[in-house]
Amino acid sequence: MEVVLPVAMLGRVKTGMRGEVSLEAPLSGRHAALVTVVDRVVDSASGTFGVRLELPNPNGELPAGVKCRVRFEG
Repeated sequence: MEVVLPVAMLGRVKTGMRGEVSLEAPLSGRHAALVTVVDRVVDSASGTFGVRLELPNPNGELPAGVKCRVRFEG
């Protein structure tokens, strides 16, 4: 999965960190994810950068494109 974070988080999120993903309603639950890529290029217009996380979804129960929140551990 890919998330967009504010530039204030740059340097605080690192590859290998774990995150807890909460999906937007009507989906529910918390899902463990692993940070695999932290983009080092900031979008100057929005003041954001991208982070890619690996979120297991073996049965395809989590649809693509759903808004979510991520809480990073560590």
